[in-house]
Amino acid sequence: MFRTLAILRSLQSAHHTLEDVQVSLQKACDYRWLREQLPCGVVTDTNDTLSDGTPALTITLPFLATSARRQGGKWPEAPDERERCHVEGAHACRAAGAPAYRKLESLSHGLVHGALAVLKDAARFDYLLTTNAIRLTWRCLEHIDGPLKSELGRWLDDRDQLAGRHGLFLLEVKIPSATPHVSLHGKWLDTQTDTYRRIVPRHAGP
Repeated sequence: MFRTLAILRSLQSAHHTLEDVQVSLQKACDYRWLREQLPCGVVTDTNDTLSDGTPALTITLPFLATSARRQGGKWPEAPDERERCHVEGAHACRAAGAPAYRKLESLSHGLVHGALAVLKDAARFDYLLTTNAIRLTWRCLEHIDGPLKSELGRWLDDRDQLAGRHGLFLLEVKIPSATPHVSLHGKWLDTQTDTYRRIVPRHAGP
């Protein structure tokens, strides 16, 4: 709680309203959640583009589509209708299981580096949002084939029955990159987003 208040004071001293601060904190939390999930991803496209034309790689992150998660996203009951739907941006992360930080007491979760790091991570996530880089779809397990299914094999080993019963959420994240080299960890994600962001807030650093 005290750490959160210190962050709030620091951010508000940079002329942010309380609402701005809460939005920034939420974006930073979403980005850090995405960064933590990255090692479970699979490269599914090495020749993609972001909405601004930047070359990109697509990383697909699998999640069990439990009934609670499907209800939270108001997905259709019929599987064929569900497969035709998708969710984008921060809503996609939330539907896949990213927590929402609504109370001040929980806003400090994971924000141990202070206001500057919060602003930088919020800017990184904002770049992914503004370039339409995040998209979530639901797939029946039988309809996942080819390279994706083979790559997901190890992840599915101890989840196969649950995945067959509930289906999978596939969170596709387009990450800016001009080369096919991929390193599925958070530092690589930071480097790529920092390299390609078009607008970097002055106070967020290089």
